[in-house]
Amino acid sequence: FLFFLLRSNFKKFFGLIYIILPFVILIQLRHDENFFEILTFIVLFSVTTDVSSYFFGNFFGGMKLAPKISPGKTISGSIGGVIIPSLICILFYSKNTDILYVVISSIIFSIFVQIGDLVESYFKRSCFVKDSSNLIPGHGGVLDRFDGIFLLIIIVYLLKILDFNFFFIV
Repeated sequence: FLFFLLRSNFKKFFGLIYIILPFVILIQLRHDENFFEILTFIVLFSVTTDVSSYFFGNFFGGMKLAPKISPGKTISGSIGGVIIPSLICILFYSKNTDILYVVISSIIFSIFVQIGDLVESYFKRSCFVKDSSNLIPGHGGVLDRFDGIFLLIIIVYLLKILDFNFFFIV
């Protein structure tokens, strides 16, 4: 029904699905015995990636990552958003497993958090909106707090379906 209602504008349809899907997945993941550990990891990992990207980007500056989509994002910020969460994951999770496994997983997760941020920025630019709300002034709105989390929830769920081993988190 929604597809036919919004078929004239695929972006609206995709945006609606992109915002609803993580909540549907969280309801499904709620039945997992490690739900709270996985959710805590997703939230903290996303926040760490966002914060380290912001500080690295402001400190080092440099070339823009995707100036038409998100003019404030720099390549140095993106690199910092991969390095810092990876180091933190090594500190907390490498005791129980192979360090290479933790590093590769955290790099992949960091990239998807940053892609989630860019996707949400793209949606805002497509709608000619600077901030998704005024609830958190100067932060791009409420969706900017959840953009990376949304995509990471989807990726973690897909990996769980594919029987990815999250033993380093739990």
